[in-house]
Amino acid sequence: MLCTASIAHSAPADWPQWRGPARNGALHSGPALADSWTADGPRTLWESDPIPSDDDGGHGSAVLADGRVYLSVVWHRDEPSETRTITELIMRVRLGHQSPSALGKELIEKVESTRESLSPTLRGAKLEEFIEKFLQENLDRKKRELLGGWVSSRFKKGKLAIPLDDYEKLKSRIEKPFASQSEFEIWVNSQGFADHVKQAVLDAVPASKRVAEDTVICLDASSGKTIWMTRAPGEPKGRNCSSTPCVAGGFVFAMGSTHLYAVNAETGKLQWSQPLSSKAPGSSPLVVEGVVFAQAGKLTAFDAETGRQLWEQAAVTGSNASPALWQDAEAKLIVCNSRSELAGVDPATGKVVWSIPGGGDSTPAIQGDFAAVLSSKDSIGFAGYKISAAGANQLWNHPTDARRSQSSPVIHGGHAYLFEDNEHRCVNLSSGKIAWTQKISSSITSPVMADGKIFVVTNNGNTLTMVKATPEDRVELGKATIRALWVPSPSIGDGKLFVRHRQGVRCYDLAKAN
Repeated sequence: MLCTASIAHSAPADWPQWRGPARNGALHSGPALADSWTADGPRTLWESDPIPSDDDGGHGSAVLADGRVYLSVVWHRDEPSETRTITELIMRVRLGHQSPSALGKELIEKVESTRESLSPTLRGAKLEEFIEKFLQENLDRKKRELLGGWVSSRFKKGKLAIPLDDYEKLKSRIEKPFASQSEFEIWVNSQGFADHVKQAVLDAVPASKRVAEDTVICLDASSGKTIWMTRAPGEPKGRNCSSTPCVAGGFVFAMGSTHLYAVNAETGKLQWSQPLSSKAPGSSPLVVEGVVFAQAGKLTAFDAETGRQLWEQAAVTGSNASPALWQDAEAKLIVCNSRSELAGVDPATGKVVWSIPGGGDSTPAIQGDFAAVLSSKDSIGFAGYKISAAGANQLWNHPTDARRSQSSPVIHGGHAYLFEDNEHRCVNLSSGKIAWTQKISSSITSPVMADGKIFVVTNNGNTLTMVKATPEDRVELGKATIRALWVPSPSIGDGKLFVRHRQGVRCYDLAKAN
């Protein structure tokens, strides 16, 4: 049964959850913001104490509520150990593993046979020319974007690259610890690896083990100083743990590596925790009328006061897109981008009321009866829907051939703005007509809007850009080098912008000077 106790909202100018107060990327209150910046960009007000990111702390975004900034991370560290463990992180970062399956069997074989036959005298500019010619002749645009770096790396290593069959042997031992260095060496020596592969593997696995704690952090929004930090036992799942917390009713609801937590927003005291259906979510919780909705493997509803599970819907899957709320005068639905559909779910029972082809990692942005979301299906791409309690109709779509499909759009003034796969675009929400589009270096970046201005981190996190939120044309109002973390979305409130950096959170002053 749906809990009807209302949860108090944060101040109107706050940004209390992923994608803002209405989860559509827009803030429609707060002070006037500067219309332009100096060459140095917006003024930095503060930087937090060190907070890890990426493989050590994920890509979750900061949120703002009642004068405080909140962040949830899975805080990783290494501690000395007698055991030796081949982890996914070691495979990816230290041993250079990447799945090339998207190339297909024949092309993979061609890459490997070419690599093995390369002359060691082919170096420098001539090797670069050879690689570029091979990529252009054998890989289409999407495959070049996805795996061109992998092919290039294999060719540059030549005969010293780890054979793909050896990677398969190593994968069979991921997260299966060896009791000691001696046991690890015996296994390595028994696999038939070439000497250079043996040495690479032995060098890659350290005399330590990866551990992690699920951590919720509270900062003072005016100074950046840590007010409290609450920790709970977690599992080392790396950058997949990238959830953003939700602040509602005096509590911070946060998803860590294995559990959903409710933490007192004032004191940091842990109120309750519940196990998630799937570990290491990138999705972020949604709170509606006393119920917490978590899309971690399966869409699940929990009582916000006690943590009691109310229902679980196995048909709504995925762990990266976040649930959103649609409502009219008579009904409410939880709208989710599942793995292969966009679904509307009854919040009281968990019943799937309707579903329509779509799916992916983008969070639906909703305004009134309109929704916009990016699908992982190329044939659908960026799409707009008309939603009701009875169903959803696709109004328009713009197919893509995108390498990435994780960004979430902003809705403002009857238009949807999507900045993804190196293209910025503005689309009329009802007709689907493209108002403007422009090629810009950006991907996995979800912009935010306030005071008629859109703020987006581009160029792999290096650049913060301010764009006028208008369908007339893409007009840049300001650009600054900030060297932020690549994936997290900025949060905006009270005239400030909160941005995740590699070693913490920074606060920038956006307010218009008096």
